[in-house]
Amino acid sequence: MGFSLQLLMGGRLGWLPFLGLLLPSFYCQELSKECGKTFEKGKILGGQDTSILKWPWQVSILYRRYHICGGSILHEQWVLTAAHCFFTNMETLFNYEVLAGFTDIRIKHRKGQRRTVRQVLIHPRYGLNHPHGSDIALVQLKKSLSFSDNVYPICLPNATISLKKVTTCWVTGWGKLSEEDHNEGKLQEAEVPLLNQLICQLIYGNPLFIQEDMICAMDMEAQKSPCQGDSGGPLVCKINNTWIQIGVVAWGRGCMPPIFPSVFTRVSFFSPWISDIIKTRTISNRSTVIIVSWATLPTPLLFLYVLRIQ
Repeated sequence: MGFSLQLLMGGRLGWLPFLGLLLPSFYCQELSKECGKTFEKGKILGGQDTSILKWPWQVSILYRRYHICGGSILHEQWVLTAAHCFFTNMETLFNYEVLAGFTDIRIKHRKGQRRTVRQVLIHPRYGLNHPHGSDIALVQLKKSLSFSDNVYPICLPNATISLKKVTTCWVTGWGKLSEEDHNEGKLQEAEVPLLNQLICQLIYGNPLFIQEDMICAMDMEAQKSPCQGDSGGPLVCKINNTWIQIGVVAWGRGCMPPIFPSVFTRVSFFSPWISDIIKTRTISNRSTVIIVSWATLPTPLLFLYVLRIQ
């Protein structure tokens, strides 16, 4: 799994309890003319190999040719991921790449697309709230992606979306199947029930652990948590026959008993920021670096599952 285990002691945000996960409305915010479609049908089961045709927005983020995180396509030039995938590396971005359209990231094929990174925009509150929240980042690619049946954007939620009637969503990635297992490079999928916010706060034992910009998910009955999802990868729900991303894999307490819920960045909380960046950010031809104030960041315990890509 690519989750980061973070020591949550105290916090800067107040407790804003959510008695239910906040959906009847959604939209793609005009980032793409179309989004949220898949090109392969079939029943989705948790914790098994899958195909990029089911999840064409899924990407792999490489650092020095190692898979370190997942991400999701929002636009021809933009990928959504977690901030903690980048904040430990204060170098220029030539060491990063994004792979799109691959089911098995070890195997090169003509339908997959490989892109270098122009810039990374980390949410400005991440330095203040970390490790408690705002774990979200946008990656701009140097060359636009070409959309096809295996490279396609996911829809963004409306900032006021309600999730009261949504019970189960799906997480995908190239992470480990368990803390003892390892993944050989094939994309994995898992069905995960959403968890009431207050229950999640009670399980973690401190209301400051789970804040308003987070969503929790786990299978309480089966004591399963989405270990196979990489950090930065998407949590998506199908609503009115359209897939919408509601979460970004952020952190958790691992997959060994006792099982704790997995925690995702709540995408709707940041929808205005995401939309504004993508619509207004101008493209520069010069080399750029990660945009964030590193001096404000503490050092968390990160456990990113890395996979060497040849």
